[in-house]
Amino acid sequence: MDYSNKKIFVSVASYRDFYCSRTLESMYKSAAQPQNLYAGICIQNKDDDEDCALSGELAKYTSNVSTIRLKNFEAKGPTWARYLCTTLMNGEDYFFQIDSHTLFEKDWDITLMKMIDEIKENTESTDVVLSHYPPNYQEYENKNKNKYMVDTICQSFFNEKGMVSFLGASAVDMSKDKYVQTPHIAAGMFFCEGKCIKEVPYDPNLPNLFVGEEILHSARVWTAGYDIYSPTEVTVYHLYTRADQPHVWDDKKTFDDTDAFNKAKEILGFKDESMKPVAPHVTENIEQYGLGDKRTIQEFFEFAGIDPVNKTIYKNFCPKPHEIKPVSGIPKPEGFVEGTGEDVKEGFGLLSDDSFIERNIYYFIFFLLALLLGFAIINKIDIFENFTRFYKKNLIFPLKNLLK
Repeated sequence: MDYSNKKIFVSVASYRDFYCSRTLESMYKSAAQPQNLYAGICIQNKDDDEDCALSGELAKYTSNVSTIRLKNFEAKGPTWARYLCTTLMNGEDYFFQIDSHTLFEKDWDITLMKMIDEIKENTESTDVVLSHYPPNYQEYENKNKNKYMVDTICQSFFNEKGMVSFLGASAVDMSKDKYVQTPHIAAGMFFCEGKCIKEVPYDPNLPNLFVGEEILHSARVWTAGYDIYSPTEVTVYHLYTRADQPHVWDDKKTFDDTDAFNKAKEILGFKDESMKPVAPHVTENIEQYGLGDKRTIQEFFEFAGIDPVNKTIYKNFCPKPHEIKPVSGIPKPEGFVEGTGEDVKEGFGLLSDDSFIERNIYYFIFFLLALLLGFAIINKIDIFENFTRFYKKNLIFPLKNLLK
């Protein structure tokens, strides 16, 4: 197929993110057809925050970038910002949603468009969505990386709020398991044909929704007749550790997602007795922004292995040999944030992203050192003097005798 005239709209919701300009630069610099990229950015900054814009040689594509600018205190969470981005679309052939801290592989645009067509040609799917949690920034610089090792979102669980969250990803060799279908859409990497956004428009009435954004979008898109696949190769990388940057829930003292969260639960059929009535303005046009009419929500539950009554998950989508036992109501893993792919894992400084044991060992050591220091201060013990005495007695003197 000829992709030379195909246009891609790239949705970028940015909250006080100084990586945003780097994202734009990587997007245009790495594309095979940068002239066919049209970015729609929702920038939510303080007055002195770094702007999100192209510069230097890439500034020639500035006319392809449309921007909505808001003060940071006007922000209403990622779901609302993503809705605003879609209002900037202008009939582009494809839609690509990313986060504002993303890096791109060479020729990513052609690769994704070809991927959609290849899946259609080799499966029974007629409408296709691509989504997963991309590998982290560090992998971008890895010269030995395998672009066909793709992280696939293959398992979910009911969190403590009674909402389905995605547990994480399993690396799958797509050179062997070529077409992996899942019920999960990650907000930080979502590619589809432009008509998908017309058929499943973003809801403007989900203020501050974070937990529940992804499962709601997944159900809406799937019931509208779209099949969700993991990409067959890696095209983008995501920065998962942004401890040095502000988040909307840190800046806003009144970050209340109650109405939007309860609306999401009601649409999905997760409603329970503890839920408060949803404000009328939030349920406005709920039919337009509800589920699709090609498949039922019950069919989605059966496909995804969701039991909404008992709040259990009885199916996973990890291809062999990545099979794992179904889980039921497991606690939220430390460091895992439900939602957008925006900060799927918070960083732990010296610690690796995945090591729960390693993290707790460090915590114990830090606690022990603090305890010893406090004891020394209270008892007026010269720690340095005692350590020097111990060092000489147990290390230096024996070594001297050994060398005589």
